[in-house]
Amino acid sequence: MNKVLYIGLISLACLQISGCSNNIATVNGVKISKDEYEKTKNIIEATSNYINYNYNYNEDNDLKNVIVGFMVDNEVVYQQAKLNGFEPTKQEVEIKYKELEKAIASNPSYKKAIESTNIDEEYLYNIVKKDIAIEKYKQKYKSNLEVRDDEIKDYYFKHKNKFFIEEVNASQILISTLDENNIEVSSDKKVRLKEKAENISQMIKEKQSFEELAKKYSDDRLTGKNGGNLGYFTKDDKNIEFTSVVFSLDKSEVSEVFETSYGYHIVKINDIRNTMKKYDDCKDEIREIILNEKYMNHIEELNKKSKIKS
Repeated sequence: MNKVLYIGLISLACLQISGCSNNIATVNGVKISKDEYEKTKNIIEATSNYINYNYNYNEDNDLKNVIVGFMVDNEVVYQQAKLNGFEPTKQEVEIKYKELEKAIASNPSYKKAIESTNIDEEYLYNIVKKDIAIEKYKQKYKSNLEVRDDEIKDYYFKHKNKFFIEEVNASQILISTLDENNIEVSSDKKVRLKEKAENISQMIKEKQSFEELAKKYSDDRLTGKNGGNLGYFTKDDKNIEFTSVVFSLDKSEVSEVFETSYGYHIVKINDIRNTMKKYDDCKDEIREIILNEKYMNHIEELNKKSKIKS
């Protein structure tokens, strides 16, 4: 699933939280309540299984501080966006909100996870509204920045380790748990489908051909006829539910049956390779990295000028 949760920029600012009031922070007089914090936390936790993102927290920088830092930065930038006339129209918000609804509905497991948070439509609508304003402000700010060629080249040679790409070539057998309308089947039917997948897994362990079993049983119409081969891909190319298992396997290893939003999978690793991207292929990516770094520095400056209490 793509990163469709419109919760604005991801900031790793850290605030120390203390006290027992109903507000955990204020930004230029605007309160951030415990209720808002809990809703944001629920969304992030529900989403973390479906996107490949490191929230970068540990004992000294716990998740609560990261989330509050993120919310404070969001509020600081949103206030600046409003001052600069970047609030979206009602039509813009409704279009984006419908895109969000559609994206959530396309992934039954994620839809269920979001519904379990009890987040109301009004809260999600306001998240979308804020995110559009923040994104407009961000793009306008970045459009006025310059990134020189020597900056890009310097970044590449100082951070070469960032441009090594791990790819796997894998084959899969998919036993889908979605019906023709892309809706998850009943619990009883899922039990039967899992048994089917387990039986196929056992046949593989008994040395039957993975490729022939894929041709016979896989519900992946694109790859099944070719023995299940998915070709080479990186962690970012597919759903993290899938890649978190696949990239933990060794070459020639076959996974146990595992479940994603699409059904039950059995995966065989055909090859693993690490390649380094050439400088010319990285220039646009590096330019965007540098622009984002400059933008984050700008947010830090906005924070310093704001009245933030926690």
